[in-house]
Amino acid sequence: MRKLAELIMRGRTQAILVAVIAAMLPLLYWLSAAAVGLVTLRRGPSAGTGLLVWSLLPAGAWALNGDPTPLTVIVGTFVLAVVLRRTVSWQQTLTVLLPVGVVAGIGLELMLGDMLDQLVQVTREMTADSPQTLQGIELDADWWHQLYAGGLGAAHAAMMLGSLVLARWWQSTLYNPGGFRQEFHQLRLKPALALLIMAVLALGPQLGLDPVRWLPLLLMPLAFAGLALVHGSVAKRELGGTWLFMFYMAVVILGPYVITLLVLLAVVDSLVDIRRRIPAKT
Repeated sequence: MRKLAELIMRGRTQAILVAVIAAMLPLLYWLSAAAVGLVTLRRGPSAGTGLLVWSLLPAGAWALNGDPTPLTVIVGTFVLAVVLRRTVSWQQTLTVLLPVGVVAGIGLELMLGDMLDQLVQVTREMTADSPQTLQGIELDADWWHQLYAGGLGAAHAAMMLGSLVLARWWQSTLYNPGGFRQEFHQLRLKPALALLIMAVLALGPQLGLDPVRWLPLLLMPLAFAGLALVHGSVAKRELGGTWLFMFYMAVVILGPYVITLLVLLAVVDSLVDIRRRIPAKT
């Protein structure tokens, strides 16, 4: 991956070739988004915009053929990269991720509405013999539609964030070795943001927000901060990669439970700074 980053930063022509080819190939649009993000982070929004325009040619063609994912992820990653370059703050970048994810989710729902309706119909047919309520909530067609629409928006927001992380790691590897690791380990949300997200989650239904739709997106900044807390704590105690491997295996096996724990830890960390209280290995 370092060689690819070196190729992207070798010159404008090389960056365009990587961004365009990756956007053209199925399932490699995230590399194009990361290339746009790297150029934006290193050379600024002006240079990033030039590369963005080139990458949007194949991404736009995919959108015209019914797949808006490459277009959505590349544009979203560019926006986040601009924010991160100007603020040098992962917290502010994660804050901007929320409205970007909302806009992306609504746009995707509009463009892929027929596909979502078909998916809902198939799901209802497959679950026709199963209970149609969950803790008093009726699992009607609208509930399934909101679930899939929310998952679609959150998944695209996660891909934007992943592409941005790759771009930042590339930048650190080439120009500031260890820089990304340090800033990721130190990532901690301010109490105002963490409590605001929790308040929206708690009061959302009274405000007309459907929890099943917006929950995955709203939890993303907290989950990301929770990951940073785990990595930072493991590094401070010098526990080694085995602990991180075991942690990610737990994520795979016990997904929702571990993510819930990460969210709670991120909220607590925003209030009391858990890493500061963990003694370094002596």
